Amino acid sequence: MSDQLTKAKTTFNAHAKTFSLAARFLPQQRYDAVARLYAFCRELDDLADAEPAGINHETLLSIRQDICAGTSLNTDVSDMLELQHQFEIPTTLLLDFIDALIDDQYPRQLKDIDELVRFAYGVASTVGLMMCHIFGVNDKRALPFAVDLGVAMQMSNIARDILEDAQRGRIYVPADLLPSPVTCQGLLAGDEDHRHSAYKGALRLLNIAGEYYTSATMGYGYLPRSVRHAIKVAARLYQAIGEKIVANPDSYWQQRTVVAREHKCRLIADLFLQRLRDGSSTLLIGKVEHPDYLHQALDQRRFTA
Repeated sequence: MSDQLTKAKTTFNAHAKTFSLAARFLPQQRYDAVARLYAFCRELDDLADAEPAGINHETLLSIRQDICAGTSLNTDVSDMLELQHQFEIPTTLLLDFIDALIDDQYPRQLKDIDELVRFAYGVASTVGLMMCHIFGVNDKRALPFAVDLGVAMQMSNIARDILEDAQRGRIYVPADLLPSPVTCQGLLAGDEDHRHSAYKGALRLLNIAGEYYTSATMGYGYLPRSVRHAIKVAARLYQAIGEKIVANPDSYWQQRTVVAREHKCRLIADLFLQRLRDGSSTLLIGKVEHPDYLHQALDQRRFTA
């Protein structure tokens, strides 16, 4: 095993506990590739989140230039370029991801769901689409559903991480979902009105996320059987984060919401039973149209061309 792969797996297991657990259901080659992709994305995400805001702006721009050039002296970037070549990942997906992070370096407050969907596409759906190439998904009808899963999972993250994001001057719950105005200062100071409004906004966001999760399930049949269960597990475990947020309002501001390992195991077992009860996801191929309204904020040509 190369040093780069060892490093990628260490990063994957340390920082993506839910996703890395689901990824254990992948074939080894696919698992290794996903770990390498995650490590690259994590490295760039950490650069964008570093303090003070914008300190790594030039570094991100330099990485963007390397991606365009197809070569880099940075070992992490060169490994990503090798992965891109191996699995024929379109450069546009990498650039959409990097551009979203470049924009996300600074304090921000999103105004509406359309702005949030575009953000979630940039930082999450692009990763899902790159994984489609790693998994050998060849039917373009699968791609809108992959986008939906990325959007849904990012919404779950946002609902969970409101305080953590406020520490960086960011409020991702759209203003039009908040019953009353919210500021980062109010959230961090423990202002009851601000926290009550943010929690209510998170609940509304999770309802919307549910629509994207539901749509994503309609596309599982396009995935090769060897990787399908891993993606189902990842989606179900992320969705469970939102379910716990809804079920435990009194503890929401006291600690970061996590799903216990025992509960994760029960959810994984439930998925196996569901497969036995409902039959293969391939039964839905070609029978379900993607709901267009979920992508009204996006230029679908960027990922279906």
